Amino acid sequence: MSLDRLKELDERIQEFLQKVEKLRRENQALAERLSEGDKRLAEMSAQINQLDGDRRQQETERVEIKNRIEKLLERLNGLDFA
Repeated sequence: MSLDRLKELDERIQEFLQKVEKLRRENQALAERLSEGDKRLAEMSAQINQLDGDRRQQETERVEIKNRIEKLLERLNGLDFA
């Protein structure tokens, strides 16, 4: 093997190693973005669960208030103001 071919092989190996290192950095950056996305998703999921619980509580309170008002109206209708 001639020195020129060894030099060419060395250059190709260096280019390959540089590409591998670049891909590793990109992979690391993508892994970090994915981790951040997973964290944000978990936070948003917790917020959704909290909001859903709040909504259910408000619906329960709304039904209770409606029932109380209906009972009061029934009592008022039963009174004779004449």
